[in-house]
Amino acid sequence: MCIRDRIGLTAARRAVTVTPGTAPAPVTGPVYVATFNPAPNIAVGDETPWGVGAELERLLPGTETGSFTGAGAGDEALKAAAGRRVVAVVRDEHRHPWMGTALDTLLAAGPDTVVVEMGVPQSPPRGALHIATHGAARVCGVAAAEAVAGSGLAEAQG
Repeated sequence: MCIRDRIGLTAARRAVTVTPGTAPAPVTGPVYVATFNPAPNIAVGDETPWGVGAELERLLPGTETGSFTGAGAGDEALKAAAGRRVVAVVRDEHRHPWMGTALDTLLAAGPDTVVVEMGVPQSPPRGALHIATHGAARVCGVAAAEAVAGSGLAEAQG
């Protein structure tokens, strides 16, 4: 990893905000990462990678991922998760009502759901654990995945 990447990752780790929910349970094994993808816009496009799926697959072997969008996304994610603990990843939830509905569905079905809010957080924290990244760059996803897996929690909280 080059010095610029290390600096970026250090900054991303410091920017992460971890808010425990009412019943936080540590993530100790493989999870299902449900990424709720808004339609790409001209500024971001669909070529810019974001999220925590790849990094959680590395940190928590056996983790699986899926991408969901639009009405019914929460039900689709629940079906794909097939009873596994869910890490729900959102970006710009405040701009996409369907995304909030999907999170409501996941949280009602699994109170142990972890919510990762990438980008600039606009919604109140919710979930068994809520992680706000304050950005959506690759290093933000790495820092969030570390917080989910517990390996970066000390750095994230200062």
